[in-house]
Amino acid sequence: MSRHEGVSCDSCLKGNFRGKRYKCLVCYDYDLCATCYEAGASTTRHNADHPMQCILTRSDFDLYYGGETASVEHPQSFTCPFCGRMGLTEAALTEHVSAEHSESSAEIVCPICASQPGGEPNHMTDDFSAHLALDHRNRDIISFF
Repeated sequence: MSRHEGVSCDSCLKGNFRGKRYKCLVCYDYDLCATCYEAGASTTRHNADHPMQCILTRSDFDLYYGGETASVEHPQSFTCPFCGRMGLTEAALTEHVSAEHSESSAEIVCPICASQPGGEPNHMTDDFSAHLALDHRNRDIISFF
């Protein structure tokens, strides 16, 4: 397992930790290691009920998915930042947000931007539906590598 370089758990403060990383989709720049996430860590700023996006390192992705690139058959799983629904493909997240949350305007972190290597892990937007349409349109197959 490789490390999440340059990332610290905002609960236990462990830096460059191994394993799964959980990024809050409500709080700016708030990450938890798997241990703290599973323990339900919270602060005055972060509530344990906030939707979180699981982020894997490249080597962990290879370990969990046998080195296959993500595709329609094995998509990256995204979490809705509004309701916390998990297991959505990029296309399903876009459809879900359009159908269920088109009027929502809370400032949130984009789970797609946060999960992609080289993406902006703290990209905040107050119009997520428009962000999806402009920045993530026509991408049914995700290739991480």
